[in-house]
Parts: sequence; structure tokens; C-alpha cells
Amino acid sequence: MSTVPQETRRTDLASAKDVDITDSASRKRWCETLGVTDDALVAAVAAVGTSVDRIKDYLGAGGMAGSQQDA
Repeated sequence: MSTVPQETRRTDLASAKDVDITDSASRKRWCETLGVTDDALVAAVAAVGTSVDRIKDYLGAGGMAGSQQDA
């Protein structure tokens, strides 16, 4: 069980500049924060690196759109 309060973890993510996908707990929190699957997060990092801003841009600007199918 983590001894860091949930509010502190949220603040840490809010101020983070990079995503650490090597730490499973961190990766899980980033997936929840960004609203993406683990596979999508890993693909975003592979495509644009670990910068939070670049990952958000990639995910929000259609970086994953090529793998989505029309309804």
C-alpha cells in the first residue's frame, strides 16, 4: 500500500514533465489521468517520447486515430 496521499500523487502527475513507463504504478496512474489504455500510452511514448505535453498532443491530435475504426 502506498503511503503517499492520493492528492499528492495527483499533484506530482500535474507537475510532471515526463512519463515514466518503466514504473508500473506510475504508468497505471498516467493511464488513468490521460484516460487511455496501457497499450495506447506505450505506443504514444514510442511515437513521441516521454514528454507529457507531446504525449497529450499525440493522443489528442489524432495520433491514435489511424488505429481507430469508424463506428
